[in-house]
Amino acid sequence: MILGAVLLEPGVIGDITLEEKHFSQWHNRRIFAAMRAVEEKGLDVNPVTLVDELREDVEQVGGVQFLLELAAHCPTAANVAHFESLVLKQYELSLIRDSAHEFLRDYTPESAHDLYKALGSMKTHMTHQEESKKELMVELYESLYHEREGLPGVATGFESLDALTGGWKEGELIILAARPSMGKTAFAIQLAWECIKQDGVALTFSLEMSSRQVMQRLLSSLTGINMMKWNNPYKYLTVDEMPKMHAALNDVYKSDFELSQNGMITLQEMRQQIFTLKQEHPDKPFLVLIDYLQLITVKGRFDRHDLAIGYITKELKGMAREFGIPIILLSQLSRGVESREDKRPRLTDLRDSGNIEQDADVVLFLYRDDYYHTDTKSGREVEIKIAKNRNGPVGTVKVEFMKEFGRFVGKKGRTMEH
Repeated sequence: MILGAVLLEPGVIGDITLEEKHFSQWHNRRIFAAMRAVEEKGLDVNPVTLVDELREDVEQVGGVQFLLELAAHCPTAANVAHFESLVLKQYELSLIRDSAHEFLRDYTPESAHDLYKALGSMKTHMTHQEESKKELMVELYESLYHEREGLPGVATGFESLDALTGGWKEGELIILAARPSMGKTAFAIQLAWECIKQDGVALTFSLEMSSRQVMQRLLSSLTGINMMKWNNPYKYLTVDEMPKMHAALNDVYKSDFELSQNGMITLQEMRQQIFTLKQEHPDKPFLVLIDYLQLITVKGRFDRHDLAIGYITKELKGMAREFGIPIILLSQLSRGVESREDKRPRLTDLRDSGNIEQDADVVLFLYRDDYYHTDTKSGREVEIKIAKNRNGPVGTVKVEFMKEFGRFVGKKGRTMEH
């Protein structure tokens, strides 16, 4: 019906989101590919232009008579969206069937992941179908007359940063990048705890540090107690500091601050952990933190490192949308930063920047001038630069970093770029 609808009304092909792979039979895939090719040439899609595009494949797809019959057997092009939905549903059912067969045959983690992914894809498609244009318009209309309570996303804990970003929103992939010793892990941990303060859930994948190290950093940040005292807390914690640490330990214990420290974790394993935790807390604010991008294990072989990085960021962006959560992904910066006089990071400093920048909704850079210039007047000041913001302005926010216990404190004022 899809192919016949295009022949009846060639203009509808621009509204069709299907791909060749969605058609189960080869001759339908070939005809659809030819239709796309004709459209890209700026020509009308009709039997004559299709025959010219198909050339030697004309007879293999059924001949000229078959092309003429396609339109004759389609009563109207008005239902093309419905036809498209049916094709997509059949495609997803075939994926589930094939994945289930492979899982029952092999019973491996990889085959289990493929089956889960196929099921998740169909669930997402069905959810999207349920939200009709009418329902969306009603929701948008109501938003004109009802004031929103709070931010559209998970608050960052910094008013100036929230003003630029609106918080971390559902489906967003946020890149947090900096050179070593700028405080990006400490900043990320603090962002995760801000989600907890909003009665939320924060899942941290720590690929570099142990869970103990992450917890020690969090507790020092919460209490304002020097991190060095964790070398021997029994010996170094004072009488006044001990109750503070007890209270912080109790708060963290009762919270949904979750940690995963598997240094060899794969994307499939991340997806499963997110899925499980999201099932337990479906209605709570949710934030995922990954420290860091270049340590994620990828199964399969890639000819170039940038292709592997691109695969990772694309998958993580897909997870953010699939589960309706923000994901903060920490990343390294190229050493090329060090060779410049002005060492403030730029988008081109991201390692394999093209793929990362393309998939990210927000890109944040941290910069401490005192790290490079000991005589600077900036002292504890850290610049948080929003270098990319898909749904808002870019700009720079200044905060203070209490390095001894890993806490960031907001400062008034921000610069906004357009």
